[in-house]
Amino acid sequence: MAENQTTKERLIEAASSMFAEKGFHKTTVAEICEQADANIAAVNYHFGDKGNLYKEVWAYLSRAANERFPVPESHEETGAETWLRQFLRSRIERIMAKGPAGLFPQLIHREMNELTPFHEELFITYLRPNRLRVRAAIADFLEHPVSEAQLSVATVNFMGVHISMNAGYQKHRDNPTLRKKFPTDLDSEQVIQQVEAFAIGGLREVKKGLRQ
Repeated sequence: MAENQTTKERLIEAASSMFAEKGFHKTTVAEICEQADANIAAVNYHFGDKGNLYKEVWAYLSRAANERFPVPESHEETGAETWLRQFLRSRIERIMAKGPAGLFPQLIHREMNELTPFHEELFITYLRPNRLRVRAAIADFLEHPVSEAQLSVATVNFMGVHISMNAGYQKHRDNPTLRKKFPTDLDSEQVIQQVEAFAIGGLREVKKGLRQ
């Protein structure tokens, strides 16, 4: 931690790595304060309670990921296919990144597997907007009228590519036995190209079927 950081900044930084690695339920306020070199009462003073600190960590890591691996707000700026490729690239880069940006997908994985009382709020704030943007881009990419059900399936399948990769990456990183079976020297560019080919190729097949 930098010497010029405030106590609040140190708490957020310490909590970020601990929540991402251990989850909300298994991380204690005492551990966070010790890591941040802060008084045990500092969390309550700056955030009110551990829950508010957890939500602050989500905001901090989301910001870090978006700043390091940005995606245009709307596919209308780039075209649907280009935007979808950029979205996938940013997600894979985050999964494989070090630092705060890399902690965000790890934190998401923890939350999805160990639900907290804040789950719905976090989903609505940080995850649903991306799903809606992807859904809109896919609708334009397909270029043909589709039912809401068809569009939902296409969106789930597209999102599932990077979500399942994140789940596998985090599980293998956490489990000493499985870690040996997961390549640690993955070339991110090769992974991105393969994921793009798989996901975009799948959408093209759906599009082809709509023409018939």
